Amino acid sequence: MEPLPDSAIAREAEGLLRDSSSPSLVNHCLRSYLWAVGLAGVDGLAFDSELLFVAAALHDLGLEPAFDSGAPFEVDGGRVAAAMATEHGWVDPAAQTVERAIVLHVAPNVTPDDGVEAYLLNESTGTDVSGHRLDELDQSWISAVMTQFPRLQFTAEFGDLFVDQAARKPTGRAAALVAAGLRERLAGCPLNTFG
Repeated sequence: MEPLPDSAIAREAEGLLRDSSSPSLVNHCLRSYLWAVGLAGVDGLAFDSELLFVAAALHDLGLEPAFDSGAPFEVDGGRVAAAMATEHGWVDPAAQTVERAIVLHVAPNVTPDDGVEAYLLNESTGTDVSGHRLDELDQSWISAVMTQFPRLQFTAEFGDLFVDQAARKPTGRAAALVAAGLRERLAGCPLNTFG
């Protein structure tokens, strides 16, 4: 299995994730990075692993009350990631790219033209939530990822977080996803069979 990036900013991003989020949300974010790496291989896409990891680690941080400004959760998470990137000496466009990747991870119709990391995060979060493109990944690798980062209570917990966002921010993307059947897609995800 692909090792997680081990740079200073990657360690800080993972530390913030672990300090701020439940174990099931931590595992979701780390799985999302690994699915993104796998899908990049399928699609033949080169990417910045550090940038993609920071985006994956922090993409749902806006769901946590400490980071919820009242804006759409993806905007809040993007702002945190961009600020961290700037603190680590990243200059634009890298800081903007990590922010954009997080903002677009719930957007419809994201393509590599929107940024490779944004596209991969959008695709991989779909993999983890609903099983999107799961059949294109190696089954033994999927099992290894799920063994290291199990689903735990992700289905119920993530659904509750999105329902809360939808109720408080009815014009946001979270509300649109809930209305389009997010809970049902979570419940039907093939990854649930791994526990």
